[in-house]
Amino acid sequence: MTRKILFSIIIFAVFLTVTETVCRFAERILFERFQVDSAPHPGWQTTFFGSIFDWHEPDPDLLWRFKAGISSPFIETNSQHLIGPPVNIEKPDGVFRILLLGDSSPVGLGLESYHQGFGALLERSLNGRAVGTERVEVINAAVSGYSSEQIRCFLSDRGWDYEPDMVIVYCGNNDASISGSLSDRELLNRQSLKSLRKGLAKTATYRMLRAMFMQLPKPHGNGPDELCVRVSAERFGENLRVIATECADRECPLIILKPPVPLNWPAGLQFKVFTNVSGGDGELILPPAMAEILSREVCYCLESEGPAAIHDRADKFTKLVFASAYEDDLPLPEARKRYSGPGACEEGDAVACNNLGVALWRESHYAEARDMLQKAREFFLSSLPPEPSPARAAAGAVFLFNLGINELDGAGVGLPTFDSLTARGYLDSALQADFFSLRIKDDYLDQIDSLKELESVYVVDLGRIFDMMGGDSLFIDHCHPTEQGHRIIAGEICRRIEQFDLIK
Repeated sequence: MTRKILFSIIIFAVFLTVTETVCRFAERILFERFQVDSAPHPGWQTTFFGSIFDWHEPDPDLLWRFKAGISSPFIETNSQHLIGPPVNIEKPDGVFRILLLGDSSPVGLGLESYHQGFGALLERSLNGRAVGTERVEVINAAVSGYSSEQIRCFLSDRGWDYEPDMVIVYCGNNDASISGSLSDRELLNRQSLKSLRKGLAKTATYRMLRAMFMQLPKPHGNGPDELCVRVSAERFGENLRVIATECADRECPLIILKPPVPLNWPAGLQFKVFTNVSGGDGELILPPAMAEILSREVCYCLESEGPAAIHDRADKFTKLVFASAYEDDLPLPEARKRYSGPGACEEGDAVACNNLGVALWRESHYAEARDMLQKAREFFLSSLPPEPSPARAAAGAVFLFNLGINELDGAGVGLPTFDSLTARGYLDSALQADFFSLRIKDDYLDQIDSLKELESVYVVDLGRIFDMMGGDSLFIDHCHPTEQGHRIIAGEICRRIEQFDLIK
């Protein structure tokens, strides 16, 4: 029996040696045929946060994380790469510990200091009340750019080491965005197999098989030019349910915050500022298919003074986004001549119709502008396949946004048939189609709502609360709340904690 096993091992080793030799020989002769022109794009956000944004560094398990020891007016991190002063992993006696997980909003991005963020405000507020314990400690483990996929992994692998008595989650804006041709789940799976793949890549057999496999048609999945959202709505809900289950198993209350987002942010524009940004390898961080859509010469219904027309407080990034919008500045007669003639609106060019509509809007011809903008929308829809990808659908979000702004302005001057309710419908439709900005969509919010019935899960609808208390004026940009917005969020969490007596 032993001899048979040994003989089998020898035969298998000989087979591998012969196969490797043949593949090395074939690789030299057929190199050009089997060379893979492009691999699936890892996503601009992975490249940006992993190697370009100075606060971050690559993480072997989570794609990226904050650097340790950051000290700036905006943010500080400790030796464990968490926001704030040093913390003991082991929870001290007499401390009620809250673990805050999320993206750049709980980080406090856009504020003058992270101390103005709702995590720090919550800690100060709870410690200023009679909560029945010596001290409340909020550990802020939020990281800019994180999706629910990364948050779920962090909690399972590292978060529970801090022995939290409560978990608060704020995420969804990054999930509902397009970054590349790989989802976050695929990226994390590749990350976990990186060492194995690097070892296999040294063999010609692996290289040949990989090249041949990548040239086969793929009925499922995403190729290098097929863009996908970072986390689908269904996967987002699954990630939150896993978090809820882990909290329930530890009898740890879970508060899930439904992120609020502004309605009038220019749809389909936010990522355009990255079209010419290169990574450390000199390659553009945006996949070609995304850059092609974002580089279109599409005009927006934006006031010439820029973000101040929409937001009272505009940070540097917001100004860059507004400045990146294409603008032809043609007088109306020239715009009519350029966009109405042969090869433009007459032949179903959606962009030409849109740009003429924007020119009419600039001259306050709202009724005629609406006709042209609706025609642009119709031409765009007629060009879509029966089941368009999120990226293809997102390319039309700008037409809906322009229709909404034109409708608002027409209603503002009292034109008949123009009303703000119709405008809100257009702007909301633009938001739902806009996977080229970081704004959560209704499908993701519905997944949060589906967790309301779970025991010890408490959902706070911040979108509804923001609508009642200031709406878009509570945002710095596409999703980050102002200082007043953070105060509102901290207050709502405190009320929910007191309402259900969550701190014993």
